[in-house]
Amino acid sequence: MNKNLVFILFFLVHLSLFFYMYPVNIIEAANKGSWEPILVGFLIEALFVGVYLKGISMFPCKDIIDIFTGISGRWVARVLLIPYFIFLFMNFSIVHRMELDSINVVLLPKTPMLFLLLLYAIPFYVAWKGIQSIARGAVVVSIFAVPLILFSLMSSIKNFDFHQVFPLFDARMTFFTKTEFYSALFAHSGFLFLGMIGLKMKLSIRYTIMVLMVLFFFALCAVYVPLLIFGPESIIYLRYPVVLTSDTVDMEWVIFDWLPTFFIISTIAISMVEAAVSFWIMTTLMQKLFFFRKRGWAVIVLSIASYVLSAMIVNTEWLDTMNAWNTIFCLYSIIVIPLTVWIMSLKYRRDSA
Repeated sequence: MNKNLVFILFFLVHLSLFFYMYPVNIIEAANKGSWEPILVGFLIEALFVGVYLKGISMFPCKDIIDIFTGISGRWVARVLLIPYFIFLFMNFSIVHRMELDSINVVLLPKTPMLFLLLLYAIPFYVAWKGIQSIARGAVVVSIFAVPLILFSLMSSIKNFDFHQVFPLFDARMTFFTKTEFYSALFAHSGFLFLGMIGLKMKLSIRYTIMVLMVLFFFALCAVYVPLLIFGPESIIYLRYPVVLTSDTVDMEWVIFDWLPTFFIISTIAISMVEAAVSFWIMTTLMQKLFFFRKRGWAVIVLSIASYVLSAMIVNTEWLDTMNAWNTIFCLYSIIVIPLTVWIMSLKYRRDSA
């Protein structure tokens, strides 16, 4: 896979996580100076991306499963990577179930959720085809979906009340004491897929930082666009604030009758890319750690388990509770895995010297 495809996947995997649970978590964590937890989250990711890339650069063409197995053995690899698998599985069910809930509420209120969950078949099939198929699909999705998302966000600018941005600072940074801030870090876990594709080349840290800067802009939009329209007092009661902002747009020259439709379709399209990447990682972990000889069997087992778990979620309170518990596995994945890869790279360099 060439660098361009890697960066497109990196961009879309992150972007897909910014528009549903992320703004709700950030606003609940900081009702003033909301840009502060956003910036801190990106600084944390930038730090661990650098550590991660430094570590995997010592093992060209190897994924983190091969690295952990080769350095410490299969059982240690299982112990280290099972929490990452749990995080991916839970995050897949939570995030994409919430996205499907938005379809159910906004677009298809009479459609049973058990039927909507069959949309999971799309990322399941693409993941079965492999990461190259996912990357090629990501190019097409990025061409059509990203401009629509940007248009949907920017079209509501005339409804902004810029007084809502104040107070601009929270000098005490109280968001560090809120569990919602740490729950929001799930949106910064997308970089971990870089260790699963067996990079043949070193990725430029400079270009990676540039992509993160673009993503920072979208993260700010996901939080501040609804905040500037609805205000901090009202927005905390909204479940889908970004979706509702596009519903405030009234432009006679726009050819779309209802802008939220196209926003939701666009975000679901990029979320399918992220879902396929997550599902491909999970099936790869199952294959290499637990001896599933054929990817097809891993896909079948995991798809049934994902469908059953998503179908068991009866309301948004369940989603919030599951997301809170998954924060533990999220922090483990973001912090421990990059550090472990880096430590193993130091050991490998020392043993090879």
